[in-house]
Amino acid sequence: MLKIQGLCKVFNPNTVNENKIFDNFSIDINKGDFITIIGSNGAGKSTLLNLISGNINIDSGLIVLDGKDVSYKEEFKRAKYIGRVYQNPSFGVSPNMTILENLALADNKGKKYGLSFGINKKRIEYYKELLTKLDLGLENKLYNKVTLLSGGQRQALTLMMAVMSEPKLLLLDEHTAALDPKTSAKIMEITKNVVKEKEITTLMVTHNMKHALECGNILLMMHAGKVIVDVSGKEKKNLTTEKLMEMFGKANAIEELSDRSLLTSLA
Repeated sequence: MLKIQGLCKVFNPNTVNENKIFDNFSIDINKGDFITIIGSNGAGKSTLLNLISGNINIDSGLIVLDGKDVSYKEEFKRAKYIGRVYQNPSFGVSPNMTILENLALADNKGKKYGLSFGINKKRIEYYKELLTKLDLGLENKLYNKVTLLSGGQRQALTLMMAVMSEPKLLLLDEHTAALDPKTSAKIMEITKNVVKEKEITTLMVTHNMKHALECGNILLMMHAGKVIVDVSGKEKKNLTTEKLMEMFGKANAIEELSDRSLLTSLA
């Protein structure tokens, strides 16, 4: 479903600030997978999502989404197949527009329409049904501007908007990090329900170990642009935070030994 092969990305090349994030990175993701991604700052988690979405251009490599080579396609063209929710609750919505207007924009994603026909009144009941599922009372606030909503309400709305056009892939970039614990738990509950209902292939970057362990069928831990822990199925279900950190320590030690061996061989 999503195939990444030989991905390379270097920021500030040939300068004192050169930073090689990915060097020949490859991964295959199957349709319907819900993958949670964890790792330290600078591991390449969010950069990976940016490269997949086209927000950042790759240097070389191959990105194939649902059989289509999107490696060098512009971000707006990939958006037809990709839904995304950012850490900032305001990024995925138009704050000065109403909830109804935001939903209409998401509903018309990828379609040709004039501004005067942006809102189809026949779809309003459908929008209310979608919002009712969130259990946040938004169905009664259709004509309220989004700027008046709480961070949790905005993020729930953004999530719903991201999947309205039935994208092939959903990218969640620490989408609960800016929320308080109670609201974060609510958004994660909504996330799990939406992904399950829509059967959308999903990549979720998170710093929350609990969310990483409880959600999805595959867990990846990244470090220095590489996947150093990859667990799924029964192994993932039986994981604890303590066991996960132990695996990270062992994998990181092996990675360091490998790097030293390479340096020795090149000396």
